Amino acid sequence: MLINDAHIWIAYFESEDALEEYMEEHYDEHDDDAPISKFAADQDESFYDHDLVYGQFHDSPNPRKLIEDWGFPEEAVAEVVAAVSRLNQPSANTCFVADKDEFSNPKSVKGNGYELWYVGQFKGCSM
Repeated sequence: MLINDAHIWIAYFESEDALEEYMEEHYDEHDDDAPISKFAADQDESFYDHDLVYGQFHDSPNPRKLIEDWGFPEEAVAEVVAAVSRLNQPSANTCFVADKDEFSNPKSVKGNGYELWYVGQFKGCSM
């Protein structure tokens, strides 16, 4: 398995349904540049390969729980958990992982009922 670098965000969503709605893909047959999801729009991208971008909601998270379920090597988990802890966002209940090549300028964003905090790009954290 090839392990690449990945972008990681933590986020707060009001519910798992809200996360699913945020990630739901739509294609506009009249506008090829229309973002495929709210996540794509928030990251100023029109398209990403959904096989290389993941979001996971947790009911009772902590920094380690947000990261450990992805199956990254322990060294990578420790590095990301430390970075997430430094952000000090106790309301975060979601983690996003995206291959580094899917987003050119990843960023933190705040919307109606959600907020994403960009953690950074990390080695060994892509699926």
